[in-house]
Amino acid sequence: MQTLFYVSLNGGHVGPYSVDAIVRKIEDGEHLWTDYVYCEAKGDWTVVMEHPSFADRFKNSSVKSPPLVSESTVISAPAPTKHDEKFKEKAWYILKEGNNYGPFSKLELVQMLQEKTLFEYDYIWHTKLNAWKRVAEIEEYSPESIRAMKESGLSEVAEVFFRRRHARASYGCSLIVHNNKTVFKGRSMEISSGGAGILIDNPNLQPGQNLFLHFQPGDGVPPFNAVCTVVSKQTVKDTKGALDSVKYGVKFTSISQSVRESIRQFTQKAA
Repeated sequence: MQTLFYVSLNGGHVGPYSVDAIVRKIEDGEHLWTDYVYCEAKGDWTVVMEHPSFADRFKNSSVKSPPLVSESTVISAPAPTKHDEKFKEKAWYILKEGNNYGPFSKLELVQMLQEKTLFEYDYIWHTKLNAWKRVAEIEEYSPESIRAMKESGLSEVAEVFFRRRHARASYGCSLIVHNNKTVFKGRSMEISSGGAGILIDNPNLQPGQNLFLHFQPGDGVPPFNAVCTVVSKQTVKDTKGALDSVKYGVKFTSISQSVRESIRQFTQKAA
């Protein structure tokens, strides 16, 4: 029996398709090797080029190299301010929905990570890399490397690091999550008037997806509903190193003003 796969597309999925059909769509430019397919064996979404069923096809593909950047696909970075030389070289490109954007400096990419316009699951490329890599796979953008960069003491570097727009505080309560199709259980870890850090018992949600949340009362904040967008995703392990859950960072896109004010007051008291 032929194995069929679903392919990620714009926060949803299409298919199911056979391996041959997906490869043809990649060769025709409808999909990318960096898109995700659902792997039943793992019960998770996997990058196409990393899935065993596609590995050999990727190696022999004529479109596996990073796409060339043309004038029609490039969005130039803002004019640079005075940065330390080793951080301001404009040599990094970002892959978004099949288009290349750049070049950007390392400082600019770090700032995008903070502003949540670039995510750890996005793909970036530099001439020193032999293929597009996820941000999380590159040592230069690890939390330790960015922390060392921030603590370098250079005034030019300090300019790109900024305080959170919204104060955050630890906040534990149970919550119900749904995406118009399925209901999941979850628990909040931290909260601000602009968003929250939450644990959800589904590891397959992706940055960019919209969710509906129902927060139970907790720590002085009344129960409330919110529409949000997933902006980050991080694996959380237990003390024994086994997979525990997935922490999602979400941004509130619809929430009542009275609830927002209650959260603001709570985070100020907790500060």
